[in-house]
Amino acid sequence: MEKFGFIISELGKRGVVVLMHRPTRWGYVVDAVIPSAKIVILKMPDLTKQVKVAMSQFRDLINRLESDGYQVVVIPKNRMNQEQIKAFCDRIAVEPALAAA
Repeated sequence: MEKFGFIISELGKRGVVVLMHRPTRWGYVVDAVIPSAKIVILKMPDLTKQVKVAMSQFRDLINRLESDGYQVVVIPKNRMNQEQIKAFCDRIAVEPALAAA
């Protein structure tokens, strides 16, 4: 299973409802969203082709999501072991609680 799948699985174990491949009102499709916490999880785009276009579109998507009140979390491109995946999920699970306080 790929890193993204492990992250979604770990969040599911924690009882977090994650919706996959959801379209936005601007025509983009996000990798995952946690609607209860207004968190969007994105994979880093493939930058092997058309770097400027890919980064521009990625930045535009993030800006639009943040302007709508979503917190955007980007999965790092580098490899992650199980402990790093759990720490990444801990950060997602903790941040909404802090924001609500």
